[in-house]
Amino acid sequence: MSLDELIKALEAVDPATVVRRGFHNPHSYRGYYHDLAFEPAFNVTVGEMLADARSARGETYEGWKGGDFKMSGHTDCWLSEEGTCSGETLGRTLVRYMLGDVA
Repeated sequence: MSLDELIKALEAVDPATVVRRGFHNPHSYRGYYHDLAFEPAFNVTVGEMLADARSARGETYEGWKGGDFKMSGHTDCWLSEEGTCSGETLGRTLVRYMLGDVA
């Protein structure tokens, strides 16, 4: 899922909705530095996730071994702890599960 697709999916949900399993902390994905990753988070609002996603568009992050990587709306997104390369792609199915798992 691209960053713009993720933002669009989040915009379709009430921002006050609390999800049990979501994400926060955007960063350069260690597996592919040019991709964007978010760390797993618990009991966060859709609005918080949306703010993190929007803040990443146009932002430049440093890769794990150096280099600067600017994120765009076409950047692929992952769910991964910062510094690890064993994440999962943030795809439509995973995002649907996140947004349906309300507290």
